[in-house]
This record gives sequence, C-alpha cells and structure tokens, in this order.
Amino acid sequence: MLQVKNLDVIVGQKVLVGDLSFNVELGQNWAILGANGTGKTSLVRLLSGITKPNQNDILVNEISMSAYSKKSLAKEVGLLPQFEEQNYWGLVGEYVGLGRFAHAVGLWGQSESDQLMTSKSLENFEIEHLSHREYRGLSGGERQRARLASLMAQDPKIFLWDEPLENLDYSGQMKFLSWISKIVRTNNKASMMVIHDINLASRFFTHTLMVFKDGTYLSGVCAEIMTSENLSGLYGTRFDQVLHGEAKLFVPSR
Repeated sequence: MLQVKNLDVIVGQKVLVGDLSFNVELGQNWAILGANGTGKTSLVRLLSGITKPNQNDILVNEISMSAYSKKSLAKEVGLLPQFEEQNYWGLVGEYVGLGRFAHAVGLWGQSESDQLMTSKSLENFEIEHLSHREYRGLSGGERQRARLASLMAQDPKIFLWDEPLENLDYSGQMKFLSWISKIVRTNNKASMMVIHDINLASRFFTHTLMVFKDGTYLSGVCAEIMTSENLSGLYGTRFDQVLHGEAKLFVPSR
C-alpha cells in the first residue's frame, strides 16, 4: 500500500533520517517513536504529500506519490497535523464536513453519502451535540475531537496522525486508540501515528518505526522492536520492562 524507498528526511541542510525504507500494508497500525527533533513531523508531512518527496521515494499502490493529483491522493492518504495554521470560523458540523472534499462531485453542498459520513464521524467522537456550535469557541479537547472527526470523514486508506492525543483526557485517548485499532483491523485501512506514550504504543499498535537521534532507524513488528534496549537507546534513558498480567510495560529509571 505505502512503500518508502531510500528516503532522506531533510530539514534545512540537515539529514535527520537517512536512507529510510519500510512498507505499510492495509491492516497494520504503526507507532512512530523518537525523541524531540528527530524528524517525526517532517516524515509524516512527506508521507502525506504536503512536503514533496523526491520522485519515486514514496509509492502509494506501487505508483509514485508525485503522480497523484491532490484530490486523488487525499482518497488514499490523510494527515492530522500537530498544529493548525488557521482558526476556522464556521460551525463544527461544517468543519468536520470539510473532510469530504476528496469525495465531492460538485462545488456546492454534500451528497447524501457525504452527509452520512459527516454525521457518523461526529457521533463516533461524541460531538454530534456540538455540530451547530462555532468551531473557534470549542475547548481544546472538543476542538481536537472535531479535528479527529474531520479526518475520519475524509475516509482515506491510510491515516497519518501527528501527536493526536494532544488535549484528549485519558478516556478520550483510550476510546480513540481503540477506534483506530478496530477500523484498521476490520475496514481494510492502515495507520501511522506519532506518539510519545510508549506503553500505549506497546498495547495498541502492530508495528513500530523508531527514529534515533543519530539519523538511524528501526522498523518492524511491535513485539520484536519494543524492547528495553531499543527504547533506552531511542530516548537516552534506561527503561525496565515489567509485566502487568499479559501486558508488557516499560518504566523509565535512572
């Protein structure tokens, strides 16, 4: 589905990650882990097409990403950025409905299927009661739920999330991660998420991409990649592994 071949993640003149290669298949749920400043946000912007990769560095369905139009690519790949560049002035329901732009057949209005998907997205993130509120008047947590709902309404094959747990309480985080796990498993989707909570990554994700400070990386199945040794090298601090029932947890130590 998504193939990355010998990709360099470059910011300014600095190569943050070099010669990066991995494949993401439908049904897989990837956690992107790494310390601050290692290029995680720059990577997901490349994977979404917002930042233009070099030709043939990134393939979607075995076709170079550069060959897609913006609208056709948005049906395949969708990104929730860490920050918004503009403060939307309209209503919450309208904001979530903007996610349907890739599926629109005309310039005005929404089709019945667009309206249904927008309503489903509002309901899924428990904000249907906010649909007639002004988006800019929402709390941080409510706004984040609306942003998540808008990407759900877009309905891409691959979801890219840049720290989406920001401003969500524990209940919201667990519901969201459970939803992602279910939709990837049952709806023929894939997901990649920048996340800092390694225990949530260990619990909810199938695969991991670790980006190290020296520009190297590790990728693979969570059960194999998520080890105390790898995490200690990733974050520059020691981690001890403990078992809680069948769950594998990692505790930082001095």
